[in-house]
Order: sequence, then structure tokens, then C-alpha cells
Amino acid sequence: MKVGIAMVPSAETIESLVELQTKLLHICPLSPLLGTEQNLPHITLLQGRFRNPIDWVRLICELRDYCREQKYSLEFKDAKLEYKPPGWYFLTLNHPIFYEAHKFVFERLQDLIFLTEEDRQKDTSNYSPLEKHNYLSYGYRYILDAFHPHITLGRSLDCSRIRDEENLRHLIKSFTSNFIGTIQMITIYELGENGSHAHTLYYVNI
Repeated sequence: MKVGIAMVPSAETIESLVELQTKLLHICPLSPLLGTEQNLPHITLLQGRFRNPIDWVRLICELRDYCREQKYSLEFKDAKLEYKPPGWYFLTLNHPIFYEAHKFVFERLQDLIFLTEEDRQKDTSNYSPLEKHNYLSYGYRYILDAFHPHITLGRSLDCSRIRDEENLRHLIKSFTSNFIGTIQMITIYELGENGSHAHTLYYVNI
């Protein structure tokens, strides 16, 4: 089972993001569908396959305490639309808490990560050289210098970029102009379709 570590927004922020995706579907069909109970909008800190045993609750409690000690704001804004091949649309975020939390988690888990032969056969032709190195080493492309905090809006059904993004960008710009999100939880989750936050295994409020 592939497992992820993530920061998850407040219920109000999640509802806003689910509503945003619903509007985007009229312009560009996306998958998987975001929800308020499953497939939660989230910011992945790390994902992969991990050797047991890992005390996940202790890990996320230590991360929570670390973030509190740093006195980072839990609010995030200035999200921007980004296309990432093949077919992905992200809301990218630039906030110190995500970068520091990623480093915290990776430093503690990097020696416990393993890959299967299936993982090694994944098509990485659209990855940068650093992302490809990360994936073939750890099973996740966004690590350290390649870390890319984002909320996934979804993947186009034909895994390609839509021809006319003007309406899409206009809708995102309208949404982000007044958008201020809040981080509420740190979670350990089971990966679903295309890395989605399918099922929460453990969580702690931050």
C-alpha cells in the first residue's frame, strides 16, 4: 500500500475547493473528483511505500509540535494555476510551512522508503531530470529541491492540456483573488486514484 503524509485544509476551505473544481468541470472534465469525506483537497508532503514499523501518530504529532514552535501562519493565499504534464492542473502554493514540513518528514522517512518493480516501470518521460531521479530513488517526484507544494485540482480525462485555457484561468483568477485558506490537520492517508487522498489513516489537528 502506498501511503502519503499531507497537510489538509479546514472544512470551510475544503468546501470552497470542491466548489471550485465543480465549476472547472464545465470547462475541463477532471479526475478524480474532490470531496469533503474522501479524495480530500490536500498538500502532499511525501508519499511512497514504507517499511514497517513506523509510528505514524508520533511522526505527525512531532511535526505538529515543530510547526507550532516555528510559529508559522496556518493561512495560505496567492495560489496560482499551473499545468503539469501529463494532464495535471494544480493550485501552486508558496508558503514556508509546506517546505519546512516536507524537509522534516523526508529526513525522518527517507531510509524507510522502498520501490517495487511496478514503481520502476512507471513512465517518467514528462519528469525533469531531478524529478525522475527522485521518483526512481524514492517513488515520489517532488522531493527537496524539486518539492512543489500544491493542491491538485485534477487531471484532464485525455491526459492532455486543454486547447483554450482562457476561461479556466479567468475562473481561477476570480477564485484566488479573495481566497485565503487555512491548514487544519496533518494526515497519514492511503493513496487512491492518481495519488488522491482516498482514506485518512491517522490525523492530528495542527
